[in-house]
Amino acid sequence: MLEKRYTNLAEHAGQGIEKLLGELELDVMEVLWVHQCATVRMVLETLVKQRALAYTTVMTIMGRLVEKGLLTAEKEGKTYFYRPLYTRPEFEAQAVGRVVQSLLTDFGGEVAVAQFVERLSVLDPDQLARLAELTRQAQGEAHET
Repeated sequence: MLEKRYTNLAEHAGQGIEKLLGELELDVMEVLWVHQCATVRMVLETLVKQRALAYTTVMTIMGRLVEKGLLTAEKEGKTYFYRPLYTRPEFEAQAVGRVVQSLLTDFGGEVAVAQFVERLSVLDPDQLARLAELTRQAQGEAHET
C-alpha cells in the first residue's frame, strides 16, 4: 500500500510549492522573497491589502516558517527581523530533491526513474530528449572523475 506522503502531495491543490506550503505560508514567503528582510508588521501591511488578517495570525505563521527552516529570526531591540533562508528557486530545488530522494530510497532507482520517464514521455516528448542529453552529460562527468 502506498504511504500517505506520496499520495498527499499529488492530492494537494495548486502547482509547485503551492503543494508544500499552506496558502498563507506561501503568501508570507512571497513577501519575504521580494523584500529579503521584514518584520511581522511589514508582512502584515503587505498582506492586508489582499485580505483581512490579524497580527497574531501572521506572527504565528512566521514562527512556523522559522520552525520549518524556511525563515530565520533575529531580534534587534524588541523587534524580530525575518529573512528567508533560501531563494524561491533554491527552496523549489530542495523540495523536489527531497521528494526524488525519498522515491529512490523507498522504491529503488529503476522503478522511480522508469515511472518518471514514462510520465514525462506522455507529457512532453521534447523534454524527454533534453533529459536524455542531461543523462549523457552526467555520464561523461562521472567518467571524468
